[in-house]
Amino acid sequence: MNEHLMQRARDLHQAGRFTEAAQLYQQMLLTDPMQFEPVYSLGMICAQTGQLEDAQKLLANAMAINPRFPEGWCTRGVMLLRLQRHGEALSCFERALVLKPDFPEALSNCATALLELRRLPEAIEGFDRVLVLRPDHAISWNNRGNALAALKRFEEAVQSYDKALAAEPNLSQAEVNRQNALFELGRATRCPPGYMRGLFDEFATHYDQTMLEKLNYRAHLHLRSLANRVLPQAHSPRRILDLGCGTGLVGEAFKDLAAGGRLDGIDIAPRMIEAARTRGIYDELILGDLEAVLAEPGGVYELILAADTMIYIGDLSACFAGVTKRLAPDGFYLFAVESWSGEGWQQTPMNRFRHSAAYLRNLATAWRMRVVELMECTLRRENSEPVKGFAVALQK
Repeated sequence: MNEHLMQRARDLHQAGRFTEAAQLYQQMLLTDPMQFEPVYSLGMICAQTGQLEDAQKLLANAMAINPRFPEGWCTRGVMLLRLQRHGEALSCFERALVLKPDFPEALSNCATALLELRRLPEAIEGFDRVLVLRPDHAISWNNRGNALAALKRFEEAVQSYDKALAAEPNLSQAEVNRQNALFELGRATRCPPGYMRGLFDEFATHYDQTMLEKLNYRAHLHLRSLANRVLPQAHSPRRILDLGCGTGLVGEAFKDLAAGGRLDGIDIAPRMIEAARTRGIYDELILGDLEAVLAEPGGVYELILAADTMIYIGDLSACFAGVTKRLAPDGFYLFAVESWSGEGWQQTPMNRFRHSAAYLRNLATAWRMRVVELMECTLRRENSEPVKGFAVALQK
């Protein structure tokens, strides 16, 4: 081996000059293709540049040259995990652990492979082994929580996610998973954004047909009737914002009021945005979670609408804060919710939320909005039963 050439390749590799480093490694292999370090390093360059299949093949070749290198087995296993080849990945991690039984990365990845293979009790046992060695290993706490959640042991899952966040407060996946577990326990303040995105992306292709024909959905029409009663008749062209616009049913019902003004929509699901765009009625469609979008600097509107949206949020404080920020003086907020005869709000067995009239009135007062009208109505039918709700008009 040319040690000078090897050191030059190492230096280039470490500096992130991958193409130049790879050329030198390949040059060395022309004289001796069985050199472990150049083969392994080429595999690492592929891994670092996202060429996962090439990476795992090169790493397999490297491990054939030097099968007693546990870090190499672990790295190849990670590539195979990312390629969704979980059984092969598991074999690599097991090879690494034969050579180095207390290897935390191999233990954690081995347990993750078991989790992906739905061998859940074994996965939990594996994460526990890691956490004896590394009590602050945040990813293992998070993935242990995922295994517990898959077993519907949500209370224990929340405890694991809490441990992950204590070890690494900015671990966003643990925060998201924690919210999902709390949602399953009925202790969330809203439907998690990821849940919403998946639900409505899947629903997008048949949303209108299912809602209008099968569920007799009418919330958008109730809001339009409400608008006809409460909005000033003589008005300059309005700027209207449609929260949770979906496929555009609400936009269709209100597009005449935006004529000469502006009609924008926000939705969390990309496929819903695509469906709404085909109607050709929106000036702008914004992909994002409405609470986050409303909190950002943006345009002001005379009318903000939410027909089938507030039923997925329990605590409406953040939404009301955003709405008041985006409403023009004397502007109107028209929305629909499922009604609740108790106090405050409640998560339903269908994983939506319903709200009491007193809660809505109190929140409106807190955010300096006047309750113009709060109308009892039927939003849709579900299991052949009417879903009762309120159509509400607030004015800033």
